[in-house]
Amino acid sequence: MTAAFECEVRFFIRDIAAFQARLASLGARALQRYAFTDRYFRPREGPWEPRTHGLRVRDWREPARLSELLLTHVETVAAGPLACKRSLLPQGKLRLHEGNREECEDVCEALGFVRWLDVVKTDCAICELPGFGKAIYERVAGLGWTSEVEVEGNDPAAALARIEAKLSALGVPAASVTDKPMAVLVAERLGRLPASQP
Repeated sequence: MTAAFECEVRFFIRDIAAFQARLASLGARALQRYAFTDRYFRPREGPWEPRTHGLRVRDWREPARLSELLLTHVETVAAGPLACKRSLLPQGKLRLHEGNREECEDVCEALGFVRWLDVVKTDCAICELPGFGKAIYERVAGLGWTSEVEVEGNDPAAALARIEAKLSALGVPAASVTDKPMAVLVAERLGRLPASQP
């Protein structure tokens, strides 16, 4: 069962070799490599706030597996110097369907959604960081190398304090992180945010 509170922040990695060396110095143990494309959809008509809602088809390349239709609903929570993205759905994201990519996209279209944006992730890895849980790094097309820190708990302030401690161990200043969803970061870089969004 998922904890009542899930919080995450993202940051850009300027030097992937230095970041990997930092993970190694902290005793990180490799768990899995992965790669996928998230194909985001938006409503055919009406408003859609990509900062709080996401509907995407995750098309897996590594490991090879069925595609997933995923729904996210988040809010921003701040405590002290950090603001984070808090999931409002079980397990962070809700799997609406699993099958081949075309089936998942057909479900989106049946719901009145159209293709909006692709987020392509390659050369990704997840590892176990002793005392801090999991750590990841991903190469995102159009953005470069990124990472995220996620924690679970019932107290937002405590969750954010744990994020700050993990960032400190990784040598990442709290001021350099963002609570923006990945789709928003890519859309900003490409100039593809909906015109009605601030």
